[in-house]
Amino acid sequence: MKSIVRNLLILIGLFSILKAQTITLNEFLNQLQQAHPIFEKERLTVEIEREQQNSYLGTEDWYITASPYYTRQNPLPPGSFTPKSVDQINLGAVAQRAFWKTGGRLSVSWSSDVTDQDLPDLSGMAALFGIPEDEISGPSKFYQNEFAITYTHPLLRNRKGFLDRLQYDIKQFDIDFSEVQAVENQEDFLAMTAGKFLDWVLLTEQKTIIQDRLKLSEDELVRTKSKRAANLVDEVDVIRAADAVRIAKQNQVLIESRWKALQAELAVLSMNSDIFNVRPEFDLNKFVELCTLDSASTYVNGNSRLIKNFHIRLNQLKYAQEGHEEILKPDLSLITQLNTKQLDENLGDSFKMSKTDAFVGVQFSVPLANRTAKSQIVKSNLQIRQLEKQLLDLSLTLTSSLTNIYIQIDELQEVLRLNKEQIESAKLRTAEELKLYNQGRGDLTFVIQSQDSEQNAK
Repeated sequence: MKSIVRNLLILIGLFSILKAQTITLNEFLNQLQQAHPIFEKERLTVEIEREQQNSYLGTEDWYITASPYYTRQNPLPPGSFTPKSVDQINLGAVAQRAFWKTGGRLSVSWSSDVTDQDLPDLSGMAALFGIPEDEISGPSKFYQNEFAITYTHPLLRNRKGFLDRLQYDIKQFDIDFSEVQAVENQEDFLAMTAGKFLDWVLLTEQKTIIQDRLKLSEDELVRTKSKRAANLVDEVDVIRAADAVRIAKQNQVLIESRWKALQAELAVLSMNSDIFNVRPEFDLNKFVELCTLDSASTYVNGNSRLIKNFHIRLNQLKYAQEGHEEILKPDLSLITQLNTKQLDENLGDSFKMSKTDAFVGVQFSVPLANRTAKSQIVKSNLQIRQLEKQLLDLSLTLTSSLTNIYIQIDELQEVLRLNKEQIESAKLRTAEELKLYNQGRGDLTFVIQSQDSEQNAK
């Protein structure tokens, strides 16, 4: 009956082994990138920066201003030709916008008003001079319409719209920075999680080693009990063998608990419950051929995202400095205006606007000291120098860290080769100690110590 149960358990174990699936590091990381929210979060960071940049486009939009009003005036002091009161209603609007390509400003305005005056009685004076009364005082009510176009074009400061686009262009550096930083943050997360995956691989390997160690201890306990039954060894050897089994079981439970805990953590991180049904697959004995240290250093300094971010900030400072230098320039602008207008007693005729005016002029202004812009330029120069030193410091730090890791990897390959020799030596020693013990010329303690050494070497 016992043999049947044992064979059944063996078959179940073999079936579970065959059924069990494995997952590689690349497969796990691919699943992680599809599920974990940190990747979408970093992508959204870039989109937020891009929309912030788009908000600056609003400075090139049309702006419309309307200012209707009504006024009533009672002039002081009244005179012979001064109206007693004036009522005026005005409707007007101005549309203006900036042009980034030229730096110019275009303004289009329209106004329409009606004026109603309470004029003094000038009929006696008109009769005295023999002229119509309205030629002396003018109409008491009239309408006026005016349409004007004004364009201002910069000749020095803000030429080609440099200052208009400055904030928009500077924001592009923030977008570039966030894109690089987003990838760096994602890679940091993947590297951290990959480290946990490799810890899982290590615990899986340790489970196998502990299982082998437990089997050796259990087999040794069976042999020792048989020898004790034949009075070939003392009772203390049975106790020692039993202690070795208990210690091996304790280690097995400890490793198993850590293995399950890490498996559960990875399942939560990847939001994939299938992790509970798989085992990690990773070739611990595979060696990767290293490139030379010089080529590795050149690659790191040319492709490091940390260095790229420093270059982005450096270029951003230099571009902002150009903006401060642009502000130092005098403001010399060409101003042109064309308007057409009409004043008439008849509302309809006032819209004909047949009277035309034109204006061309130059406007010049410059601050005498401009200490703000000059101070900003000095500050930018200091920041650029500081950032260049930080960039050099970062390059040296990366190169030194790379050299440290490179030498460790190179030397560890030799260490691993020696470890393999140590494992083989430990196996031979265990076999010899066991042979001596079975011949009655050795001590069980040496056998257990040799088995422990073999386990530690693995």
